Amino acid sequence: MQFNTIAHIQTIKKDAFGGKFFDSDMIASAYDAGKPHVFDKIMGQVFSSTDMFHGKPLLGMTMAKTGGSTEIDTDVFRWKLTGAQEKATRSVEVLDGLDAAGSTPGINRTSFRIKLDEGWYTYPDVIEPEHDDYKLEIVDGPVHDGNGYIYTVKLQTDSFSKFLPPYLLASDMEFTKAWTSVGNEFNEFFGTMQFGSSFELECQIGAFANEFTVTDRLVREDNRMIGIPVPYRDKSGKLAYKDKFMHVAQMKLEDRLYCDIENQMWKGEKTTSVDDRTGYFKRTGPGVRQQLRDGHTLYYSGVLTEAELEDYLDGIYFSRVSIGDRKITAMTGSMGAVAFHNLLAASANSFLTVDSNYIQRVGKGGVRHLSYGAQFTHYQGLNGIELDLTINPLNDDTHFCKRTHPLYPNKPLDSWRMTFLDFGTSDNNQNIQMLKVKDTRRWGYLEGTIDYKGAPIKGGSLRSKKAGVEFVTEGTGGIVIFDTSRGGEFIMDPEA
Repeated sequence: MQFNTIAHIQTIKKDAFGGKFFDSDMIASAYDAGKPHVFDKIMGQVFSSTDMFHGKPLLGMTMAKTGGSTEIDTDVFRWKLTGAQEKATRSVEVLDGLDAAGSTPGINRTSFRIKLDEGWYTYPDVIEPEHDDYKLEIVDGPVHDGNGYIYTVKLQTDSFSKFLPPYLLASDMEFTKAWTSVGNEFNEFFGTMQFGSSFELECQIGAFANEFTVTDRLVREDNRMIGIPVPYRDKSGKLAYKDKFMHVAQMKLEDRLYCDIENQMWKGEKTTSVDDRTGYFKRTGPGVRQQLRDGHTLYYSGVLTEAELEDYLDGIYFSRVSIGDRKITAMTGSMGAVAFHNLLAASANSFLTVDSNYIQRVGKGGVRHLSYGAQFTHYQGLNGIELDLTINPLNDDTHFCKRTHPLYPNKPLDSWRMTFLDFGTSDNNQNIQMLKVKDTRRWGYLEGTIDYKGAPIKGGSLRSKKAGVEFVTEGTGGIVIFDTSRGGEFIMDPEA
């Protein structure tokens, strides 16, 4: 216990406490129990940013929604991710000196040779280089040659003066099948088809467990404290009270388990090791941040603009997702919400409007009472892009996000961080899901000479000879983003 001064009020600060073993000394220190008499039955609570962690938005967006979570039979899982519908082939070598100065491959409708990395095409396929004014008919091939396949081709054109610019034959230039061209009578030739690549990805789920033990004397002191409110945060985040520490401790035990899961679902790093104590595998699942390293990441240090936001979102969805399915959620902290508002307000400022949003009347009185202010939390971009902004309390929490902004040392850098998540469907499944291992959610208590209600056991068998009772809870959980290319992050980096 120590004496502090907040403003001009002298206060007594009770030290925070934690762990998994609680005795009477801890409760006495925290709540002034163990004293002959307590007169003051009112207990306030100094606000702390850690109290805001009740929200657990990722659990709310997955576990709390239909289809947002799935139980599986093992803690390691795999899924397939399909690439583009058709993969382009690439030039691996320029043949016959066609890249020489003044070269005119295909002029006078003559044939020439190219060498590609795949032998997928044949007559009557027509392929297209990286310029849509030129089409090449396959005349012969493919003929395997070293690291590629040789094709004989000619330009599909009626012009005798047209030729293929030599730069389109350079190594690593792409070619894609455009169509087939066959005779209009008695045809016996047929073109080819291609399939996109697929990837098998593997991920894993973490396991979590917490416990606490109370001693017989703590129970006695707890019973003496009835009437002295013990504060806690309810599910809505509001300050509430219980009249017994054991009730609050049991609620806190469950809340802490889900805090563990939420925190790892955001910041977990995929790890597999052997537990030295048990000899069994111990796995940590990758969080959203690690998975989105394969997505779209933008580092910024100054003011964001609507053009940057529009280009970023367009890069995610362009030519990939239909216009009706381009809905995305941005999760950020308070400073990210300010940055989001500022970039849209700056853009909106260029429009001449009669405003009815920023300036409003307050109550039913006359124009004498006015309110000023509004905040952008939604963005409708071009081509069907729609973005909702959500505050993630974790991003503002200096207990969990300890790196602070050099200019604002009381605010974590993560408060500016924006995480873009597409909660839509991917191959008829929710793109982002919480996964749990089947039958791993367990909880209970182990009674000694005190039962789980805090009453002494008088007679009968005992599970333990210790004068106390233990409470345990455990479970599994992890987050999976099936298609990480449909998301990304804006990350504040003052040195960027």
